[in-house]
Order: sequence, then C-alpha cells, then structure tokens
Amino acid sequence: MVGMKLTEAINEKYAQLLRYYAATGFKFPFHLFVAGMLFLSLAIVVLLTLLKLNVFISSVAFISLMSLVVGIPLTIRNQRVENIETALPDALKHMALVLKAGGTTESALEEVSNAGYGPLGDDLRIALKKMRGGQTFEDVLLEAGVNSGSLLFERTVLIILDAKRTGAALADVMFAIADDARDVLQIKRERRSRTTMHSIFLIASSGFLAPFIFGFTLTVVNYINVGMQGLTKNVAPKCFIGWSQQLCLLHQPMVLCDLYTFLITFTVIQAIIAVMALGLIREGKMLKFLLYMPFMVLLALLIFEAGKFLSLAIVGGAGFAC
Repeated sequence: MVGMKLTEAINEKYAQLLRYYAATGFKFPFHLFVAGMLFLSLAIVVLLTLLKLNVFISSVAFISLMSLVVGIPLTIRNQRVENIETALPDALKHMALVLKAGGTTESALEEVSNAGYGPLGDDLRIALKKMRGGQTFEDVLLEAGVNSGSLLFERTVLIILDAKRTGAALADVMFAIADDARDVLQIKRERRSRTTMHSIFLIASSGFLAPFIFGFTLTVVNYINVGMQGLTKNVAPKCFIGWSQQLCLLHQPMVLCDLYTFLITFTVIQAIIAVMALGLIREGKMLKFLLYMPFMVLLALLIFEAGKFLSLAIVGGAGFAC
C-alpha cells in the first residue's frame, strides 16, 4: 500500500516536471535533455579529475549539474509565474473597463488575451478558446488560475467567481482586486529591495571571501610547516620536564590533512547555511532555494581551491595532497 502511494506520488511529480519542461520552449524531448545534462556532468567530472582536484569536489560538481534537470524547468516556471503576477493588476483593470463599457465577459477575455500581457494573455487565450468550445466562464477561469501556478492569480479567480455568484458588480470587484494585487506586488518588491544588501553579503562572504581565505592560508601554513620540518629534521625532539606543551609541539610535524578536512567541512556547512538563510531572508522559506544549494557548495569549494592555487603561486614550494 505504501509502495503504491509512493509510486503514485513519484509519477505525479514526474508529470508535473514534464509540464514545467514543456513551458521552457525547448524543441527537444525531455529524455534527450536529461541525457545531454548527464553527458555534460560527466565531462566536467573528467575535466576536474584531470586538474587533480579533490574527488569530493568532482562529486559536488556532478550533483550540481544534474540538479539542472529539475532546476531549469522550475526556474522558468517561477519566472513565468512572476510575469503573470506582474501583469495581473493591469489585466484586471483592462477587463473591468471593458465590462464598464458594456462588454461581455467573453469580449473582455478576448481583448485582454490579445493586449500583450505575456504568459497571462496566453492563459486567457486558452481559456477563451475553451469557453467558445462550450465550457462556462467559471470553469475556464478557475482552470486557468489553477494551471497558472500563481497563488495570487488563483485567489483572484476565486474572489471573482464568488462575486459573480452573489450578483456583485463584476467590474467594481475587479478594480478593487487590481488595487489589492498591486499592493501585494509592491510589498514583495520592497522586501526584495531591502534584503538585497543582506543577500549580497551572504553570497560574498560564504561563497567567496571565507573559502578564499581558508584556501590561501592553508597553503601558507603548509609552506611554514615544510620549512620547520627542514630545519628540525636532524634534531631529535627534546621535551624535558618543565617544558611547556606548546614548546614541545613545535618539534612535532603538523597534521595538515586534518586541518584541510576541517576547513572543507566548515566551508560546505557554511555554504548550506547561507543558502537556507538566503531563502529565509528573501522569501520567508528556508528551503526556497534548495535547488541552488549544490551550486553554492560547488562555488565555495572552487574558490577554496583557487585560494590554494594563488597562495602556492605566491609563496612557491610544493603543494600537498590528502
């Protein structure tokens, strides 16, 4: 029973992903898109392996690129929803003006669908075609709201249909909803503009500055460690009673691989927390940018390796491998 429900849920999500992919406008089928992303991911892994980067970094790169199979359709879908919500207030006022002038709901839909409102006009054009095919105004508008993916549009449709059922003046209701929708969009824009600097700081510090500093200083520490080992290679460690522990440790070789593992782990955790914080700040949902998490981790790791490379080029000597 549980297996059947899980299979149904997976099939439903897959069908939804196919609908999202259809909205991208790509001319090739979905399975070919997946095969292309798989080939690109493997090619990047081979390239990173030839550059002698860590296996963990290659694995993160593979996961990041394969996540585009879901990320690209979903991103385009979200952009479409945003375009629909942006055009919604103007489209509602347009329809209200047509109704005020004595037009019918069908003529209002036709005029708005051909007025250049982008994806919203496309959805209304499909709704108008179904309406002329025999479906009612309520059914086609409700279906358009559900299929749009926009919660704002769907709620607007429900309010319009309730107003129409109760006999309210549809044009006045549309005017009022248009003003409210514009206010909601204005609040969203203000929230995003106010959190822009916070977002830039999170990305810059977690994806660039901290990983670069970690990688840069790690090579410097290795350079100092190699020099100390060269000076003391013929000197036996002498830790007599009364010597401090710190002084004795100066005669012990530093375990840089442990430090490297710690810094890599910290960098990954820091990037994950930064993405979650970014979603909470920008959208109020910690997992809003979950699909971008592998890319943030990959960016931090590549910057870490770039810091190591630049530091090695400055101080010279040989690098180390763990």
